[in-house]
Amino acid sequence: MIETPGLFPYLTARENLEYYRIQRGNKDKGCVERALQFVGLEGTGRKKFKGFSLGMKQRLGLALAIMDNPEILILDEPINGLDPMGIKDFRSIILKMNREKKTTVLISSHILGELSQIATTYSFINSGRLVQHISAKDLKEKCRSFLCIVSDSADRTSEILKNNFQFKNIEVADEHTVHVNEKVDDPAPAVKALVENGVMVSQVYQSGINLEQYFVNLVEGKENG
Repeated sequence: MIETPGLFPYLTARENLEYYRIQRGNKDKGCVERALQFVGLEGTGRKKFKGFSLGMKQRLGLALAIMDNPEILILDEPINGLDPMGIKDFRSIILKMNREKKTTVLISSHILGELSQIATTYSFINSGRLVQHISAKDLKEKCRSFLCIVSDSADRTSEILKNNFQFKNIEVADEHTVHVNEKVDDPAPAVKALVENGVMVSQVYQSGINLEQYFVNLVEGKENG
């Protein structure tokens, strides 16, 4: 499915799909209604394609793409220009296809934050060259957020945090810096415990990179952990 579906403006959703069903030689007349129901367009009636919203047009393009039950679906920038609700609806349809129809979905997109909610594998391409192929699990680890604590003694800080809190992943980055590699909603109790035990704390802040910054670092040849 290309970024902007090319369908007949003066035909309804059903008429458009019926045209392509006949053109493709698909003898299963029920595929049109099933595709419309799957993308939530079964109630559009006599409304013409030219009067559809952008989100409805994208969904009809998707219905056209899935009408023949493909094993692999390739989407080019499918959510460009959609409002938040349109993006949410489109994402739900994609996930439903993968889970219920076992369809492999390949999405080409520059909206990396949105992809992070559905992708299981990423391939980063720069200037036509594949620069990295990585699982969502490994990428999440590389883009993890962590609490950074800078003090006069990283070893002492690590020891106190392990003894007084339930942190499971504490890393000594250097002689002054400790990384708590997990979600910390409120660092104040940890800082209080450190100060009460004689540790001089100079900085406490959340660090890490998001998916977009990871990609920028990748194509610029920077290290990403």
